[in-house]
Amino acid sequence: MPDSCCADCGGKVVANSSPSYRHQVFELPKPTLDITEYQLFHGRCQQCNTVSKGALPEEAPDGQMGPRLLSYVAVLSGLYHLSVRKIQRLLQDQYGTHFSTGLISEAQGRVSSMLTPTHQALHQHIKKASLVHVDETTHNRNGEEHTRWVWLLSSEDAVFQQVKYFRNKDAAKSILGEHTQAIVVSDQCPSYNWIEPERHQFCLAHVQRNLQQMADYSGKGLTASIGNRLVLLFKSVFRTQHRYEAGDVDEIMWRRRMQRLRRNIKRWLECGENVPASRYSGRCRHILKYEQGLWVFLNHPGTPLTNNEAERCLRGSVIMRKICYGTSSDRGEKFRSRILSVVETCKKRKLSPITVISTIIAGVVGKCDYPDVFGLTSA
Repeated sequence: MPDSCCADCGGKVVANSSPSYRHQVFELPKPTLDITEYQLFHGRCQQCNTVSKGALPEEAPDGQMGPRLLSYVAVLSGLYHLSVRKIQRLLQDQYGTHFSTGLISEAQGRVSSMLTPTHQALHQHIKKASLVHVDETTHNRNGEEHTRWVWLLSSEDAVFQQVKYFRNKDAAKSILGEHTQAIVVSDQCPSYNWIEPERHQFCLAHVQRNLQQMADYSGKGLTASIGNRLVLLFKSVFRTQHRYEAGDVDEIMWRRRMQRLRRNIKRWLECGENVPASRYSGRCRHILKYEQGLWVFLNHPGTPLTNNEAERCLRGSVIMRKICYGTSSDRGEKFRSRILSVVETCKKRKLSPITVISTIIAGVVGKCDYPDVFGLTSA
């Protein structure tokens, strides 16, 4: 602040060397769209009558959208879950330029092709991980009655999604790898029952939720009583695990308590096999059949008790299904699975999705070496 006069006495005011107050105002710049027009001419040779035509320079993009606009369209869909028509309206409002829905859909298809190597590398990377979360959710193809499925794999630092026609054992083997050696955390979907029991951890939150239905049985009586007892025991498992992770109990005490809980849970499940309600007796029988899958975390430290990680990563697909509905082609399914795989991996690695996607698209459009944005090739 320059020197000024005092408002009270008119004396000279000497400003301090540093400001005593800062006031910042943030404002968005006026959005503009850079349009580059390439004009090609042709002419005829006056001597041999041959027609010569101009050609686009090598650095010119093939379509109407440049790398940054392609990245923007992809992120609006994959990260912010906007439909094609909402993207069309947003671009119209922001830049005053109308793009057809067909052009935006085509742009998503181009981005999908550019993300193919990264998508495949993510799949191979996760299949080598020591701990993998798996989950699946429904996916609709517009105009078809048959329901498809979005399959998801999640490791510590990567996510892979793919749309498949079935939710069965063969589909699970194809996406997870038939000879996987990872510890696999899943819900109670029977598609994973081929995995060795000592490496297949069930999500205890799913099991507890199913037993809560037994506890809430409208007929009450023995069925509800056993269900309540089992729910309380599973809550004790979670409480003991949380105390162990917080350092409140040592490993010896933790193992002793878990073994006692395991014996009690098994005993009450055996009682549950004989309850009058056949639905819940069958549920107890099923849990007992795969009882070893409840306790894999005891022999493999660091294995979570729930599959919440996979469900969080799958939330984007669920939101897109509800907001944008289904897809109409294989191209749309590939775009969703690939863009969501990249976006969710960026979240895990605390990277900017638009920066990562822009780097890939710029490298492909510029005909450079394919960018290894996640360092998967070196790994």
